[in-house]
Amino acid sequence: MWIIDQSVRNLVHRIDKGEEPLDLLFTRLIAKLQKRCAHPQVVSRYAKYGQPGNPTSQAKASAANTAVDSTQTATIKLPLDQDGYVIGFDPLTQEREFVDSWNRYGIVVGANVASTAQCQEVIARMHELLLALSGATCDLNKPSTWDNIPVDEAAVPIISRGFFEIYHDDAIAAIRQSVRVYLHYVLIWGRADLWTTFDRLGIKLPGLADGKALPLHVDQNPNVHPDFRTVQGVLALADCPAERGTFVGVPGSRSSFSAYGTMAKNKGEYVELDLSHAIAAEFTARAQICPLRAGHLISWDSRTTHANSSNISDQTRTVAYIAFGPQRQGDESACPARQKAVDSGLGSNVRDALMHASKRPRFTNQTRLASLRRSEKLTKLGRLIYGQEKY
Repeated sequence: MWIIDQSVRNLVHRIDKGEEPLDLLFTRLIAKLQKRCAHPQVVSRYAKYGQPGNPTSQAKASAANTAVDSTQTATIKLPLDQDGYVIGFDPLTQEREFVDSWNRYGIVVGANVASTAQCQEVIARMHELLLALSGATCDLNKPSTWDNIPVDEAAVPIISRGFFEIYHDDAIAAIRQSVRVYLHYVLIWGRADLWTTFDRLGIKLPGLADGKALPLHVDQNPNVHPDFRTVQGVLALADCPAERGTFVGVPGSRSSFSAYGTMAKNKGEYVELDLSHAIAAEFTARAQICPLRAGHLISWDSRTTHANSSNISDQTRTVAYIAFGPQRQGDESACPARQKAVDSGLGSNVRDALMHASKRPRFTNQTRLASLRRSEKLTKLGRLIYGQEKY
């Protein structure tokens, strides 16, 4: 029993064509997915996920789909295609392969979950916003102008550490509510009642110190949340070959997540790998650079050790940070926090509301951002994943 069947595919194809009424099609799609996710076989399969040291497999009687125990993780690698990009799986047609990758590695790539047009629209919007915020003095196409990256009143730049601090705009919403992005996360969680995270865009400019690599780390503290809790994701808006700066992961490393307990210096979710720790040499050796094709979305269990690589090319890296998690309508503070973020257009770090901004300082010129922002136009699916309607 799998979640995606022909009736789901038919509905998605009708949505792709823009058939009306779209809201009715989304309502039918979500009802169908909820019913299939509630099937006892599906519930049982997903309940097995995430057992420490015991990654599970969905497949039967296939060497390629055999569960991997913790003694085997040192040798596993994400498969690459002939051009060196991580192989992605279409969540609509390759559910078995998609879910097996997730279970084996704690990492999966969804193929072509965002269209070329959607990706190009977000890139164009980045250019447009940066020009407007800088008074036309900073142009992403002209490296000679990059010293003019706009800053707010506290001198915090709009681009820092590879992040482009824009959290709410219609161009981002179009990708968040892409039906294939949604299906990507339905297959990860085994449930249809999901919220999208409110996260930002990413830019790594070539030749600048800001484009350097992030160190190996996890974004979940085992002393606070020891079990499966959070998923993260990066969507490549343009091709991200190794030299342009891309995701780096340690496949299967979630089975050793508890090792970070002694490395955590506080209760914060970010825990950097201590290079003096006994497991550091193994994780460093196993770290895999994961080149991504445009429109592909790589997601990982937050217990997975990961980083990203430096941009040493002459091209700009452009990505969107997109993930989903179980909706939290029962949390009385979550919905108001999310609505406030939508209203203000600003990022905020409220993990229980799936709001994944970095902690301050970050760009906070609200008046200027509000004057430039294109408010999100949400479909039925968009209103649900934003938390503005209940499932």
